[in-house]
Amino acid sequence: MTTQQTAARLVSLEGYAALPKHPRYELVKGVLVELMAASEEHEHTGSLVNWRMAEHVFPNQLGRVYTSSRGYVTGSDSPATSRMPDVSFVSTARLDQPELAGMLYNGAPDLAVEILSDSNTPAEIAQKVSEYLTAGGKAVWVIDIDARTLTVHTADAPPLTLTDADMVDGGEYLPGFACAVADLLPARAG
Repeated sequence: MTTQQTAARLVSLEGYAALPKHPRYELVKGVLVELMAASEEHEHTGSLVNWRMAEHVFPNQLGRVYTSSRGYVTGSDSPATSRMPDVSFVSTARLDQPELAGMLYNGAPDLAVEILSDSNTPAEIAQKVSEYLTAGGKAVWVIDIDARTLTVHTADAPPLTLTDADMVDGGEYLPGFACAVADLLPARAG
């Protein structure tokens, strides 16, 4: 999803949580960053990932799968940071984590999924991956629709890039999950 920085007035977590829901923002070191509208392909990919994960998570009572509207405080130091991954999973064991400012998950999800947009820079994505893992996340999947790849980031291993010919599994962070990467991507045209 594309982002656009707004005026550099520092905002607290409480001020961020009190904002109207539209337009949507992430809070990056106290600065509001507006999330721009995503492409149809981006939204469709998010739906596919959400659906495949939910098919596994809910029947097995592993936790909850969220869409891009769930906020996670990935840096509570002043100034604060709160991110909204395209899809996320929080395990049952971590669901009772107290919320900050009445609505923001205190920490990162077990699994955050970021789907690349044309406006995402490598530095921006690297920063998000680092924030999720530093804030207690166990894994981050970065999906590149155009390259038809899914890169798995964890704190204890180098990034692993899978193609649409590969399978991705949930490792220790999403136990028992396995899916063809191709099933998480829009069908090829033609």
